[in-house]
Amino acid sequence: MDKQVVTDDEGIKVQVAKELVQFRIRNGYTQTQLAERAGKRQSQIARMESGRANVSFKTLDEIVSRAGGKIAIKIVD
Repeated sequence: MDKQVVTDDEGIKVQVAKELVQFRIRNGYTQTQLAERAGKRQSQIARMESGRANVSFKTLDEIVSRAGGKIAIKIVD
């Protein structure tokens, strides 16, 4: 079952935040551990996970890939 398609900026930030939290938890990382693996500060991870940060695709990819994950994007009509 596909997730609901989000199109507005705030909705996208919230969806990215949820996905990042779920990824971190599934992989057993604390925010600090994820930040260390990704070469970021824990406060950056916290802002991303709260949906308050505008996260570039490059930054998100760095974090996820350094923690052993991959990003999947779906484009819909």
